[in-house]
This record gives sequence, structure tokens and C-alpha cells, in this order.
Amino acid sequence: MLRHAREKLPKILITGERFHPPEPEVVIEGGQTHIVNFREIGETLGRDLKLIATFLSKKLGTPYMITEKEKKLVLTGRIRPELIKPRLESFVNTYVICPVCHRPDTVLIRYKRSLILKCNACGAETPVPKI
Repeated sequence: MLRHAREKLPKILITGERFHPPEPEVVIEGGQTHIVNFREIGETLGRDLKLIATFLSKKLGTPYMITEKEKKLVLTGRIRPELIKPRLESFVNTYVICPVCHRPDTVLIRYKRSLILKCNACGAETPVPKI
């Protein structure tokens, strides 16, 4: 009976398709680049806005500012939107997705002077590079 029940189950029970980070909405105003939905990106990823902004700033090589009211990211200089999306995906792959089980259920823990990515799904702890 157990074999018969297993045959009736679908082949794929769980997929990782539930996690889709939002696309960055980039607006160029004068000599500045604004990521309008930056707060939404930070809430979806479950990371501090300053951490994400620092990562993008270092990878794009430009200073940043987070506005107080709207919580949008302002990057100095005209940066093409197609340059921002891969950097954000790189952040997600390094600081959000667990390298063992590939789930987004992680938290960053600071241990002494290093960052540890701890997965709540599988329990793995992986050191990640400092920003």
C-alpha cells in the first residue's frame, strides 16, 4: 500500500520557486541614479538596507545615500540599470541564499570580526566575505 501511495504522489514535492527578489526600479535624475523600490528589496531579502547599499556602492564604485522619507537608494553618477541588476543578484547569491540547500531562509550573524550565513532550513553555517 505504501508503494502504491508513493506512485500516486507528484514527482516534485518542494521547489525553490517561492523566492523571487523584486526587480530594481532604476530612475536616472540628472547626475544621480535612484533605486525607487529599495525598501521593498531590503524587506524581501531580509537584510539591512545599509548592508545592501554598501555592497552595491562597492561593486559599482560610487558613493551612496539612503533617503530618510522614502527609503530609496541614491547613487552618485549615471549608472545604467543593466549594471545594477547583476550586482543585486550577486548579493542575493552570496549573502541571502544558502550554499548548501539553496533556500533563502537565512540570517547573517556577526561572530567576532566575521560574518556567518546561518540557514534556518538546514542548519548550515557558512562564512561569507566582508563587504
